Amino acid sequence: MSTSNLFRLSLAFVAGLLVSAPAFAQEAEQEESAWYEGVVFEGGLTAILQGTAGNDTAETKDQTDYAYSADFAAIAEVADGHTLAIVFEAGEGEGANDNLGSRAIPDYDGYLSQVEGAAKADVNQIYYEGAFFDGAFTLLLGKMDFHALTDGNEYAGDETSQFLNGLFVRSAGVIFAEHEFYYAPTVAVILQPVEVVSLTLAHSKHVGDDLFSNGYQAAELGIHLAFGDLAGNYRFGYLRHDVEYHAISDGSVTANTGWFVSADQAVTSGVGLFVRYAKQDDSLVENEVTAALSGGLSLDGDLWGRPGDGIGLAYGALTLNTDLVTEFNEGESVVEAYYRYAVSEGLTVTADAQGFQNLERAEARSVSVFSLRMQAGF
Repeated sequence: MSTSNLFRLSLAFVAGLLVSAPAFAQEAEQEESAWYEGVVFEGGLTAILQGTAGNDTAETKDQTDYAYSADFAAIAEVADGHTLAIVFEAGEGEGANDNLGSRAIPDYDGYLSQVEGAAKADVNQIYYEGAFFDGAFTLLLGKMDFHALTDGNEYAGDETSQFLNGLFVRSAGVIFAEHEFYYAPTVAVILQPVEVVSLTLAHSKHVGDDLFSNGYQAAELGIHLAFGDLAGNYRFGYLRHDVEYHAISDGSVTANTGWFVSADQAVTSGVGLFVRYAKQDDSLVENEVTAALSGGLSLDGDLWGRPGDGIGLAYGALTLNTDLVTEFNEGESVVEAYYRYAVSEGLTVTADAQGFQNLERAEARSVSVFSLRMQAGF
């Protein structure tokens, strides 16, 4: 049996075992409550103005674009530790994503709000999440954000409140290919028998047919440490995308594989550092980007008496496959800085600047991107 088949069968077995547990058994004397008493509603709106400077070429020009995304979630606790969630999302616009020809994504939030360049409004997620054995096992089943299950980071993992560029959010999308429509049918198990260690196993496919063939698998080992009040997370992951990739050498069809490391560490109260590295198979025709390295600094507004404010500074660089990219292939690099200002408890405004170097073109290879982001949540 192949490694990928064994992985999928093991995951399906564990999921089935946990589902068969008496998760929803209720004591007979418990009073029946109205259905809505256990439902929590959450929502958010992200709006971005994003413009470029230095992008005038024969094919591009400096311009300012607008993009937004909105989501609304209903989360019902059907039993203690067991929830059902449904998430609606709408969005339009890509910001500067379609202006630069850059491989690092200037507006990762706008990138997620597009399907083939058109606005979308859809039920993007509907899933079950259950905690078993006092939280040592967590099971997730349904349509969800598969890519967010791994490669998390405390200081570089949320495009609505931290860095905008996809290079500083997660490796999928910049290095590894994502699902065609991003959200996808998924089964995942998270094992955390002790606080300092977690193991995530997940399988997904971008459509609901023949779920356990030609899918996407992820495995991540997490080490979660605390040195007094200074918390840190160290994640080591493996990804396998079982669709048609082609070997450079002979054109044979195979799957793509890769790995990543994502680490964040608080170094003093209110100051955190992060680093992320990812690499994928450099022998495949589809993999023009083979690796990415990024890192940076986060400062919490408590340091200057502004809870909710924050500052972020980051640098990232891509490594290109020079067998495939034969011109302007030094590798794109990006710097990003932001200041997030808390207007109120549920409203922030962020000023953001990005600088791109070594874009893959003959002219205007250095471009700046300036953004203003509003994030509202309830």
